[in-house]
Amino acid sequence: MNPTNSMNSCPVQSQPTHLFHGAMNPMKIAILGAGNWGKNHVRVFCKLLGEKNIIVCDPDSSRRETMKAAYPGVSLSSEQALSNVDAVVIATPAVTHYALAREALLAGRHVLVEKPIALHPREAEELVAIAKRKERILMVDHLLEYHPAVKRLKDLVEEGKLGRLLHLSSQRLNLGVIRSEENALWSLAPHDISVILYLLGEEPIEVAAHGGTYLQPGIEDVCYLTLRFASGALGHVHVSWLDPVKTRRLTVVSERAMAVYDDLAGDQLMFHHKRAAERNGKYVPQKGKSEAIPVVEVEPLRAMAESFLEAVKTGENPLSDGKDGLRVLRVLEAAQESMESGGKPVPLGGTT
Repeated sequence: MNPTNSMNSCPVQSQPTHLFHGAMNPMKIAILGAGNWGKNHVRVFCKLLGEKNIIVCDPDSSRRETMKAAYPGVSLSSEQALSNVDAVVIATPAVTHYALAREALLAGRHVLVEKPIALHPREAEELVAIAKRKERILMVDHLLEYHPAVKRLKDLVEEGKLGRLLHLSSQRLNLGVIRSEENALWSLAPHDISVILYLLGEEPIEVAAHGGTYLQPGIEDVCYLTLRFASGALGHVHVSWLDPVKTRRLTVVSERAMAVYDDLAGDQLMFHHKRAAERNGKYVPQKGKSEAIPVVEVEPLRAMAESFLEAVKTGENPLSDGKDGLRVLRVLEAAQESMESGGKPVPLGGTT
């Protein structure tokens, strides 16, 4: 979700004319919202497609002017632009995601939407169904699934280097942006939930959460979220915008080894040859060496944007498609329900 004003829509006039995305007729994209995060989408897609193929849509004139100064070739609009574009990037507040994505899909446009995909699973289910019926790409910006360190960690899992995953613990903490339109769970946790589901390849069977409200009535500043999986794995997510030390860390504990992804460390991905080994009926720590795993330097946002463009070109669903957004949304809704009931566990389907 990104702080920018809501977007009014304008009438849809015709289907996109630039369906062939070759050098002579490249894809054209409308980016809705040029706020704190939307401006990054403008930067990346201008590099990938060229400024003349980007329409920046934002009701805030100062934001439009800022984008025009930085990227003189872009077109500007104070309204949602759906005419004569092939795809739409939605970087507006979460409360607008469903309506804007629905309108764009019904107009035959491919859609990349910021997290969360919507505010209710039924809305996400409808978007997935429309995208399927219209044969359009629906993608959610679960950015960390495109982070090279996370992708390398997924490789280690699939290669069997870690063995069965036992528990995964993530921390996303900072004295950072304090939002008034959503709590820390909805603002911060989607990133970590998406990574945990990505690494495990399954949805939880149960979700429980506790939150603390200290600054604004009814808006949790800190949240502790626990996910239980049918495989026996346990996931734990701690998010807060009211913490003294900026932390972006995921710890993975498995049968054969352990790994730590620390986004703020010099060596972002560390592999630890450590485990609990059975000896004579007892379990004892077995401590081996720790090694840094080389990670290719790739901007996750650019990798995600390239994946979206490739999906539009080929018709193949991207990694973080609409169904991925729906899975994360189910967890968020269950966590919110649990928080509001004092931490009572909420059952989920637990599908793989």
